Amino acid sequence: MLLLATAFPLFAAEHFVTRTGTRLMLDGKQFRFAGGNLDYLALAADSFGKIGATDIYYPSKQMIDDAFATLNKMNGTVTRVWSSASQGCALCIEPERGKFNEAALRQLDYVVYSAGKHHIRVILLFVDPWGYYTGGTVQYQKWRGGGDFFRDAALIADYKTYVSTLINRKNTYTGVVYRSDPAILAWQPGNELRDAPIEWERDIAHYIKSLDPHHLVISSNDYHSVEQNWAAIPDIDIVSRHYYPFFGKDTDWTFERDREAPKLANKVFVVDEFGWDRGNASVEQLKDRLNQILADPNIGGDLFWALRGPKDGGGAMVVPGAGGEWWALYYPATKTPNNTEEDMRLRTQILSDHAAAMSRAAKR
Repeated sequence: MLLLATAFPLFAAEHFVTRTGTRLMLDGKQFRFAGGNLDYLALAADSFGKIGATDIYYPSKQMIDDAFATLNKMNGTVTRVWSSASQGCALCIEPERGKFNEAALRQLDYVVYSAGKHHIRVILLFVDPWGYYTGGTVQYQKWRGGGDFFRDAALIADYKTYVSTLINRKNTYTGVVYRSDPAILAWQPGNELRDAPIEWERDIAHYIKSLDPHHLVISSNDYHSVEQNWAAIPDIDIVSRHYYPFFGKDTDWTFERDREAPKLANKVFVVDEFGWDRGNASVEQLKDRLNQILADPNIGGDLFWALRGPKDGGGAMVVPGAGGEWWALYYPATKTPNNTEEDMRLRTQILSDHAAAMSRAAKR
């Protein structure tokens, strides 16, 4: 297969983002980022339905390139690809237990290649707990006829097979093994694994580091991240938190409190999901929250949920979630069930200005 050039020199350790205490570093300077989640790039489903959804498809290369080009226009430098974790469907990376889908892996290859080409770094996940079309912990349990995903030795072994497969994957577009690709910013054991015991997170973080010492590891439990014992897990580099005031106190903006535990543990803190629209914040609240992040040099970065783009043949990616409440952002703006075009345009500009400011702050 013809190998394409990457945006970063191959195997150049100085081009990996690393951590020194509470700060991310790149080439000897602090690295700070802002960007958006691009959840659908590896595998999409317009309904964002549960396991068994039938409207699953691979976004085209054009859609992937357009998504990264749009993030460039918004001054974003990092994205998080939720659908890098997919188990149990015909188009999933792992359609059957222990069997891997080369077409799906090549889809992810192109995502990582295109990210590098657009100078975007990606955060890749391994599993999700909510039973959506990507399967996740629920699918692993189905394969074994039940069991505790976080404590059953067989389920943990199944999951580690997935982790190892991705980390050791050689990209068919670049010839670079994922563990050696600086276009990948970090691995995240899972998304919102709120039932994960600390022993599981410690074991998995250590396992990831044993396979790949180059890349950072982000915490996967966005509730316990505020606790110092979680932040102090040795192989965790970045502690994350999700903020959605729309859902109430459990996901309210508790930034001032949450950033303290990572600081005490000498780790980086990031906000890798937050609701940006008027269901989660007024315009002034959004500005204030982003300014709080910008003002604290111990905060590595933030990613809004979620950037949507055009589809092949016209039209745009649908607003995910029943009723359109999952905060889809279209660049520069469009009307959605929860947003006027004017309001989205204003907030898009605020997010874009913030991303530029985060990049400038890192260069001072």
